[in-house]
Amino acid sequence: MKAAAITAILAASLATAEVTWTFQKLENGVEVPFPAGPVTRFQSQAMIKVGEAGTHNRLSASAATVQSSNWCGAILTGSGFTSVIGTWTVPLLSLRLGQSAASEPGLAQWIGIDGFTSPGLLQGGVLSQIVSGGQENVAFTGLRPQPLRDLSLAVSTGDSITTNVTVTSSSGGIVTMRNNSRGSAIVATVTGATGPDIIQGTSAEWIVEDFESGSSLVVFAAFPTSSFTGASAIESGTSVSPSAGTTIDLVQGFELCSATISGTTVSVRDS
Repeated sequence: MKAAAITAILAASLATAEVTWTFQKLENGVEVPFPAGPVTRFQSQAMIKVGEAGTHNRLSASAATVQSSNWCGAILTGSGFTSVIGTWTVPLLSLRLGQSAASEPGLAQWIGIDGFTSPGLLQGGVLSQIVSGGQENVAFTGLRPQPLRDLSLAVSTGDSITTNVTVTSSSGGIVTMRNNSRGSAIVATVTGATGPDIIQGTSAEWIVEDFESGSSLVVFAAFPTSSFTGASAIESGTSVSPSAGTTIDLVQGFELCSATISGTTVSVRDS
């Protein structure tokens, strides 16, 4: 069992009063039985915007940039987004100058739909955190405002991850995450979003996040430059790339992470 810092269980049930999850695990394309992962104590937040950063001259396209205290990456905005996909490598985290290992710095890499212009968010990704001197990685899925759900998909630093998030209705959808390095995958189906948290399909994202633990953001770890490759989304039945999207720089008093877009690649760089 993973350390409590990552897998603290808030509820053992597969369902809450509002949200219901079902899971399927595949090994090299063959379905296998497995124990569903727990609810974690971590949560992803809708983007917290802290300012406009103008237009980066380092971008190949004239995409605008915004500043956020918790997101770094790229967003496409519009209407009718039903699917988003991307591949990334789980990075090796390190401590920033002045950080202590006891503060357990971390970050999350994910792709998702909504969370930028609307509060609901359907997502899938990997949480990484420095715990007891080592790095722990947990594959997760999430439907805001619920806590993130451990997918019980083995993930190591350096593994290649491909995730596809597909909206099937305003109340939920399907998150498929494949560990390309191991040949295993989890398909998670979730439903139950209601009220202001329904999936509206107004944005698609490729994000590195300073995620939330309890009521505050975790300490944001240092990381090598990382990329989401093969990035694309389906908007109103048409495949679109992030090339005309908005980039997000993560700023907490000073810039910690910046992003660039080139075709179907979204690169995030530690600042």
